[in-house]
Amino acid sequence: MWTRRSGSLASTLPPIALTDEVTALAAAFAVLVAVQSGVGQVVDVNLLESLLQLMGPLPTLWQRCGVMQPRLGSGLPYTAPRGTYRCADGEWVAISTSSDSIAERVMALIGLEDDPRVSTGAGRMEHREFLEEAVGSWIAERDRADVLEAFLGADAAAAPIYDMEELCADPHVIERKVLIEAEGYPMTGPVARLSATPAEIRWPGRAVGRDTESVLRALADPATGSRVDPAPGALPER
Repeated sequence: MWTRRSGSLASTLPPIALTDEVTALAAAFAVLVAVQSGVGQVVDVNLLESLLQLMGPLPTLWQRCGVMQPRLGSGLPYTAPRGTYRCADGEWVAISTSSDSIAERVMALIGLEDDPRVSTGAGRMEHREFLEEAVGSWIAERDRADVLEAFLGADAAAAPIYDMEELCADPHVIERKVLIEAEGYPMTGPVARLSATPAEIRWPGRAVGRDTESVLRALADPATGSRVDPAPGALPER
């Protein structure tokens, strides 16, 4: 990730364990595929390769075409304006103009509809810095609510950048029950919603060794009923 700071682009890290969480999702998917294959096998998933998948075509672009995507903050090389912008009240918004029609409406909104420099997609890419400055200045003169209302009226994509308090109070989050409660602990609910077999979070986390006995009983030899004992030291102390 990259961020604009003092007129330059500086490296930064996401404020969450992004790599671990992406890898966990990849591992869960891989396990389901392995189970459905009907073949016993090792599932090999690691942090580097899981995160590299999020880079999309960038490795191919470099190795095949010799093109190195520049650091653009929150921008993309094939669309502008796109990024996060600070409003007059100190709040932030994110906008994206991923199609010509949306970009044209945004140009009209900020008063650049007759500027030949930004009348085409190629022109907006060429004059990215000018355009980003113009959009940022327009937004900086208005409170967040006014910016969002104006973009909504222009049928252009814009969204508030939330803190956790705002996110938890968002009507969509509440209506969809994105956040659930398990044993008194609020947390995110299941990502996928299955109509016939919906997922359920029954507890926030089990104590170490809480299910050892039930697992060993499930692994018992059905013919003799003898339980399978783990090797010495294989289980954590309780």
